[in-house]
Amino acid sequence: MVFRPHANRDGRVELEVVKEQNSQAVWFERYTRFSKKTCPAPKDNISDEGKVVERSPPRLNIAIHIVGSRGDVQPFIPIAQLLSSPPYNHRVRICTHPVFQKFVEDNGIEFFSIGGDPESLMAYMVKNPGLLPGMESIRDGDISKRRREMHDIIEGCWHSCITAGDGTRSPIAPIDVESVTELFLADAIIANPPSYAHIHCAEKLGIPLHIIFT
Repeated sequence: MVFRPHANRDGRVELEVVKEQNSQAVWFERYTRFSKKTCPAPKDNISDEGKVVERSPPRLNIAIHIVGSRGDVQPFIPIAQLLSSPPYNHRVRICTHPVFQKFVEDNGIEFFSIGGDPESLMAYMVKNPGLLPGMESIRDGDISKRRREMHDIIEGCWHSCITAGDGTRSPIAPIDVESVTELFLADAIIANPPSYAHIHCAEKLGIPLHIIFT
């Protein structure tokens, strides 16, 4: 496969993709030969007879960060249900605003509250559709309110990766160990972009991050 860029007079660049004959077959053959040479099967995946045995994927703790309206939360419901069902059987918690707790739990998914009010967030966006806030928002003190709310949401996203429970209790309150069945430490994060804290949490914990915009 060959890429041929062309610069137009208006400054735009067009990229022409030319498929060479059997290019994909050649690439796959080279990749397979390279991977077999450098990436042998793990020892625990080899039976006594020397054959490669397919193992189930390890069970992961997955935190899904969502900031937004119900329309932002809803597409992640089937994703969480799929990941928490066989053959994957991961532990998945949807981490979003407390107003959606019943909606998430009614679908059989673990919930964690990151705080924030989606109605106030949407109202601010409607009031300030541009990149910079308007004078009305500045006079009304909306900016400081949103900063405090985003601070709570970002802190809530961090606790959703490392804290037991559902996030409705104070982070400094003592944990009732008898009421908590399992502690939670995220192995991976799935997030929509407006949750903001996703990249920082993933970097701090050294875990993979997958960003989805619904």
